[in-house]
Amino acid sequence: MHVRIVAVLRALSAVLLTLSGAGPHLVAQDSRIERTVDIAGNYLYGNNDQLILAARASIARKDTLFGYRVESRYLIGVSGSNGVRRMDRRSWLVSGSLDRRPEDRHSQFLVASAEQSFELRINSRINAGVGYKYVIDCDTTYQLDASTAVVGEWSALPPLTALGAGAAVQRLQLLRLSNRLRYRNQFTDKMNVDHVTLLRPRIDDWSNLLGSSQTSVGYLLSGRTSLRLTFQNDYDSRSRARGARSNHNGQMLVGAAAKF
Repeated sequence: MHVRIVAVLRALSAVLLTLSGAGPHLVAQDSRIERTVDIAGNYLYGNNDQLILAARASIARKDTLFGYRVESRYLIGVSGSNGVRRMDRRSWLVSGSLDRRPEDRHSQFLVASAEQSFELRINSRINAGVGYKYVIDCDTTYQLDASTAVVGEWSALPPLTALGAGAAVQRLQLLRLSNRLRYRNQFTDKMNVDHVTLLRPRIDDWSNLLGSSQTSVGYLLSGRTSLRLTFQNDYDSRSRARGARSNHNGQMLVGAAAKF
């Protein structure tokens, strides 16, 4: 089966190369708009086979006054042995932001997101809020920035396992403090790294914590297409209490990304 997975990833890479190479026959577009498609996967085999496939798409634009970014991602994972398969990961996330003066050292932004996660036991979670970003240091090849935001959260979550199977779904409304640190560096003409850490404690209960960390290393294959190695970890301090096997959900993914 791993041979088929490799063939699929190669085919997807070819599609991305085709998309990134399309140019003269397309309608002229605003050069400040960046569209990205990222398709990745991971396959382990042996005593317990595991397959993870992930897709990500985003569109972003910025100038001296305003900038925006909309991103969506989807992940599914299947594992099993002796011919018995089960789905143990399925999640999606849609997020968006609107920045005022994004190229300044100080900027303000609006942010919103919606997500669902089978593995972290999230039926639905919606966030929206306002924040402030500060660029700590930057030059032509790297940037380090930090931001903080106050966001409202509206969640529908499975009942706590301690309450029994007949308990009602939890419907929560609360405020979180969202703190993000991002580092980007273009080491060479072909290699770059992008790291984001996000911590979101509940304002009135810091033991109720959400977090995520993503580190991505890219190697440029052409002007618009690159190979990408990504480590992603999501954390929810209350997931196990809702029946999840762990409060963490992490994966290492290898794939291809195209900008056009």
